[in-house]
Amino acid sequence: MEMKQKKSRNKLKLFTAIALIAILSLGGTMAYMTDYEAAKNKFTVGKVDFNLYESKWDGELPDGSYATPSDATPSDASPSNALGIKQAENMYAGMEIPKNPAIKNNSKNDAYLRMTVKIPVDSVIIADDDGFLENDGELLETELFSYQFNEDSGMRLLPGQPTVKDGYNIYEYMYTGGGWTEIPVPAGHDIPPLFDTVTFANIVGGQLEDSVEFIDVDFKAIQSGGFNSPEEAWRAYENQNPD
Repeated sequence: MEMKQKKSRNKLKLFTAIALIAILSLGGTMAYMTDYEAAKNKFTVGKVDFNLYESKWDGELPDGSYATPSDATPSDASPSNALGIKQAENMYAGMEIPKNPAIKNNSKNDAYLRMTVKIPVDSVIIADDDGFLENDGELLETELFSYQFNEDSGMRLLPGQPTVKDGYNIYEYMYTGGGWTEIPVPAGHDIPPLFDTVTFANIVGGQLEDSVEFIDVDFKAIQSGGFNSPEEAWRAYENQNPD
């Protein structure tokens, strides 16, 4: 009697194990076919892959390669076409410097994109284009760099800009494709430069130290698939990337 019970328990264990293997196999097969069919015979995983490049600043191209060596100097070309990164080493008041931040969506997926421009601010005495002192020659909180926004970039300034933080004015732009509402950047799309040059403020000499923080451009992106709105997508982004 005891031997029969043991055999029965062994058979039950064996049956359970076989059933479990069958369930796991079925689940694996279902997942495999879904991935396989969706990818058209190739297993691919979607990802967000954007490249911020500035061909006039350091010679970088959309694919990450460089048309001009990043260590090129003004002696390699005339001052009018030298890279901005080298021209900026010898800035002077009112100087215009080549800097053209553009972005390429190298992803296989559409994605929401936002660009930020971070401009250092300081209390300085400045002059207008004719050399006359502004603000009666008194110190004035001034953005040390300015730029002309490119309307053809497909980007639009978010409401309530700029935000002020730690001595910087920060401007945030969203991608609208030329419209008024935020939309995803299509896979493979190349966004034109946000601007083409930056201009150093016309500061009366001798006020700043030798080292000056330069204008900074950055971006963030998140997949658009799986979200009902850009707001929902950015909430998810902030939850994953808290300050």
